[in-house]
Amino acid sequence: MTRGFVAVAGLMAASVLISAAPAQPDSDVYALQDPQTPPRQNPTELSVLLNNPGSHPKIGFQPFAAGAPALADAATTIAEVLAADLEYEREFYIIARKASAGIPVASTPQTLPFAQWTDIGADLVMMGSLRDAGGGKVEVQVKLVSVKSAGGGVREFSYGGCTAASIRYCAHSIADDMHKQLRNLEGVARTKLAYTSDRDGETSVGRPIDNAASGKEIHLMDYDGAGDQRYTRLRRLSIAPTWGPDARSLVFASYAPMPDIFLATLDGRPLTRPAQGTDFISNTTPVLSPDGTKIAFTSTRGGSSGYYDVWVVNRDGSNLHNVTPGTDRSSEGAPTWSPDGTRLALTSDRTGTNQVFIMNADGTGLERRTFAGKADRPTWSKLGYIAYTLERAGGHDIAVLDLARGEPRVLTDGVGSCRQPTAAPNGRHIVFVTTRWGGKEHLASIDYPDGKFIRQLTTQGNNTYPNWSPSPGGK
Repeated sequence: MTRGFVAVAGLMAASVLISAAPAQPDSDVYALQDPQTPPRQNPTELSVLLNNPGSHPKIGFQPFAAGAPALADAATTIAEVLAADLEYEREFYIIARKASAGIPVASTPQTLPFAQWTDIGADLVMMGSLRDAGGGKVEVQVKLVSVKSAGGGVREFSYGGCTAASIRYCAHSIADDMHKQLRNLEGVARTKLAYTSDRDGETSVGRPIDNAASGKEIHLMDYDGAGDQRYTRLRRLSIAPTWGPDARSLVFASYAPMPDIFLATLDGRPLTRPAQGTDFISNTTPVLSPDGTKIAFTSTRGGSSGYYDVWVVNRDGSNLHNVTPGTDRSSEGAPTWSPDGTRLALTSDRTGTNQVFIMNADGTGLERRTFAGKADRPTWSKLGYIAYTLERAGGHDIAVLDLARGEPRVLTDGVGSCRQPTAAPNGRHIVFVTTRWGGKEHLASIDYPDGKFIRQLTTQGNNTYPNWSPSPGGK
């Protein structure tokens, strides 16, 4: 259902149609709605095999029971998604389904064939069931059962607010709850990625690069690469999205014809342009502060031709100011906020090549932190490291700088070009752009700190500028 029509000033009369429905072919920007968040569960706790927080219990999954034939696909989906979510954080080992294929399916924890599960190394068995609760709602119940003894401990998680359309989100919610309650870990299963993609192959209108036919738009997807949704339909070069702390707002740059900063909200309110760009001022690489009140960005405003500074503006467009003044013969850019919002990391070529610097949010106390190669696109993690693109003679890789130790190291393996990192809200994973699969630019995730488990997230088009959302609610 159409909610309103908004003209975006400066976008060469481009129009924006705000819609509460799924994407319409003729819309420019449409509102995305989260699946209904299931109510927080109130589990019945008997016992669970988690004696050592440093251990990694092995979980086997038996097929989830569907209370009606219409729920069979949903039962399969929720089991598969939940298993993948739990495996992703590496707090549990998930036993391959083929290893348990011959084990009889039990209807209650008491009737589980404990000996057979023990024989394949399981510590726990995941049982699940779905029931039609009426009114389009699905009730999901999962039980984590210890197999160390017959009738062993059971931990139950129940959700009554799921729908058939949001079954993946329900699985993500259960996974995040399990990680929090059983391992004291903030999981990322319900988070999303914003990024730039040319996968739609549409001709850009007024794009400053005349020989480039395809526009680039902002897309959103789940942390694991599923559920891609196109967010903008501006038919412009729209790049570098970053999330606000509530995971309900985005800032990005779009050419109009010079790049300017646009602030968008997922509830469909009109776009705003707080950086107040013109046809002669370039504003790009925006990032919202952790409290959501300010935007740091790169701009040519007030500087010498061809040079950039880092500016900060309130999200309502007030208090626009330069935090790297007096550097007319160097360029500063690609800002990122510290998790507490008191400092900024950025790149500067004032020493000859781009390196990572850190300063206070008011521009004081500038300090150089990297000294090798060329650095770009830093991202500041709550785990006390900055990940960045490192350009060396061998190409581009993802490097991480431990801020406490002051020691940078390369995280990726040198395969393809790897750049533009973004850290997960819990700091345990990094998503980046890579050309390792056939030369096109795809998104991949890698685990921190060991650099293991590189997973491909996109398969279509060229995909760049990823940014990881906070956990729902800004947690």
